[in-house]
Amino acid sequence: MGTGGSERFATELRRSIEQSGLSLTVISHRLRARNRPVSVATLSNWQSGRSLPGGEQSLGVVAALEDLLGRPPDSLADLVGAPRLRGRSVQATSFLGRRSSRDVFREALQALGFESAQQYAHERVFHQLATIDSTRDVQRFDYRLMVRALESGVCRLPAVHVLEPNEPNVAPHYTALEGCTVGRRVVWPERRAYGVELLVDGRLDAGQVASLAYRVEMRAHATDVTGAMYSLPRRANDVLLEVEFRGDLKPVDCEKYRRTESGESVASVRLDHRDRLQLSEARFGPGTFGLRWSWEDGVEEDEEDDELLDLALGWQPTPGSPPRRSGPNSP
Repeated sequence: MGTGGSERFATELRRSIEQSGLSLTVISHRLRARNRPVSVATLSNWQSGRSLPGGEQSLGVVAALEDLLGRPPDSLADLVGAPRLRGRSVQATSFLGRRSSRDVFREALQALGFESAQQYAHERVFHQLATIDSTRDVQRFDYRLMVRALESGVCRLPAVHVLEPNEPNVAPHYTALEGCTVGRRVVWPERRAYGVELLVDGRLDAGQVASLAYRVEMRAHATDVTGAMYSLPRRANDVLLEVEFRGDLKPVDCEKYRRTESGESVASVRLDHRDRLQLSEARFGPGTFGLRWSWEDGVEEDEEDDELLDLALGWQPTPGSPPRRSGPNSP
């Protein structure tokens, strides 16, 4: 970002701090209480224009600052820009999947009433926990989201799956856990496509925030799943994607993946002491992020599924994820 962007950010931040009547020390303490620690010196540098927030953690602080200072979401972050992708780069690719799968995915979204990204709720905070259990033939994906209504009325999100020919043609089971109900459904066994419309409880005013949780259970062996992906059509404040592995089988060659309009990156990641993989991002989007792995018995992931993430809006990612190899196609 050029000098002009730096000056605009500093000016807006300084003005907001002055209007709040809070000292930098108080702001620092309150951000720390929100698990967004930042020093007084750093805040001083930001408001004076000597430096800009640059990393994922710093941009998460900016999101918390917007809320603390009573500013609209993204009003400061948009003056900073997105963080640079880290890890080794990946060559840009075009759509590699079968055109029929791409068309089915788009048509399923349309059948659920999602013609464009404007019809999706804005996902502000996202958490997915995938439980991959080698002792079971059902794999579970739990989602918790905080969303903001873009217009007054009913707030909606889709969850769509297009199964591959080598996968059991069994409809995923969708369960609304909290703050939402399941609306319209797509059940197309002849096209191996399934999906639902998720309706946030109550009628929301434009800009109002709500939380919801739902679960997707898919009939599959653990080795049928080699990734967990998610796409966002807009920038989110915080995203957390976790995969927990249960049973004797453990993944190998694990990596975290990011894709935005700026490019793609891949970096290695290891299981933690809980047998989990984790990917955390602040101020991410629009784009696709996820965790991928392989299995010791030689199960390989199908590369042609990768681009099913970017269907409904051309390059612009729409909520969703690849078929079973990457877990649910979720909003």
